Amino acid sequence: MNHRDPVRMFFELVLAALLALFLLAHLAGCGKSGKSWWEFSEQGGGGSEGEERGGGFAGIAFVRDDHIYLADLGGGGARRLTSREGGYRDLAFSPRAEKLAAILVEGDALPSLLVLEVGTGKATDVSWHNPEYSGAWRAAGVTPWFGSLAWQDEDTLFATAVEERGGYYHTKVVRVELSGPSVEVVAEEAMDPALSPDGSTLAYVAKPQDWSQVRGEAEMRIGDAGELVMRDLESGREKRIPLTYAGGRRVYGWEMCFAPDGGSLVMVCFDDPYTFLGVVDLRSGEVRRTIEHVATSGTLGHPSISPDGEWLLYDWPRGDSPQGRPLHDVKAVHLPEEDAVGVTLGEGGDPTWSPLAPSGLDLEDLQALWGSAGDERDEVEAAMIRFVKENSAPGLEFRIVGLQIKGDEAVATALCTNRDIGGVLVVMRKGPRGWEGVDMGSDIEPPSWYRW
Repeated sequence: MNHRDPVRMFFELVLAALLALFLLAHLAGCGKSGKSWWEFSEQGGGGSEGEERGGGFAGIAFVRDDHIYLADLGGGGARRLTSREGGYRDLAFSPRAEKLAAILVEGDALPSLLVLEVGTGKATDVSWHNPEYSGAWRAAGVTPWFGSLAWQDEDTLFATAVEERGGYYHTKVVRVELSGPSVEVVAEEAMDPALSPDGSTLAYVAKPQDWSQVRGEAEMRIGDAGELVMRDLESGREKRIPLTYAGGRRVYGWEMCFAPDGGSLVMVCFDDPYTFLGVVDLRSGEVRRTIEHVATSGTLGHPSISPDGEWLLYDWPRGDSPQGRPLHDVKAVHLPEEDAVGVTLGEGGDPTWSPLAPSGLDLEDLQALWGSAGDERDEVEAAMIRFVKENSAPGLEFRIVGLQIKGDEAVATALCTNRDIGGVLVVMRKGPRGWEGVDMGSDIEPPSWYRW
């Protein structure tokens, strides 16, 4: 069963044709011999042990309306980081919070790996679109794919990549060195890397050893849930941790993030027919706490824990737009409260904490932050609803979904909430008197920049 968003997947025939260009016979391994391992660190923070913290961004990054935004926890509100629209996913701050990595899809192209300077927004493709980096990806025989990203230091990160082989598309975990540049495959049939707080252990999900018995198939396909694996980066030794839930039932998973103490992680798990978010004890593999459930048709994902371990943010599905595009909210859970439930902060996806985010935040702080990020959106939504109601039959109530703002133009769909009459597209323009209606209807053409 597959939890991935259809936007994140491509038809296999198209992928085969494009990925054939990147095939290479030789695949590199990883590992050193050395110390005994599997002792959990109590060290907080992120990145390599002893990694110097810089003066980077102290807040939260998230995706909304085909752009990346930075929400400043110091009181500065939210600002848009990206200058061009695109399908941004899988955000991750570097240890010094001076860089932000993301997977980007534009149009019908394959995913690329992007690194942005947090201070300036300057973006660099560090994958196959850029001739400075494309040779390293070809040498490794892979191309970037969707999946969580994990920085080892300011120059090195782990990512998910894919290779076509034998008629199937195989995911791999790769180590990307930016200054080399170099790309090294560190794990086969694997995806969604996460790094322990002290930087010594790489976690990822991989094809279970009993996959043919579990799934009745020989190959693990893109988007399938996998088994949790921990790799000691110094010795190269691996330990597989069987995940159990509700009395010992085996479950499998996808994206994850470590708690600051390194002894547990929050993981998106699959328990047929549901996807859920759970806290996994790394000594036993037991899912000892369930945070959220969602049907498999949804896309629950991208958990991110604040540096002080207080707040978990994650991506929550809230349905599709009338044009079929998935809509997302960011939800927050106060982890110290065992019975805490997720609280919706606002529209957005792929939330990611900066490693420099301050401690001592409460729910009101987060809600105010998202409120400041949505002030203009609230203004536009209110104007849209007024415009639609003025031009509709009396008594109808509406809500706005899929809102996108570009300069002085705004477009969204208005859905009627008290009668089943479908949705209408609404176009607004900002003038001297504020936001005013331009046109509305079920058959009007939106501006060319509108991507729904």
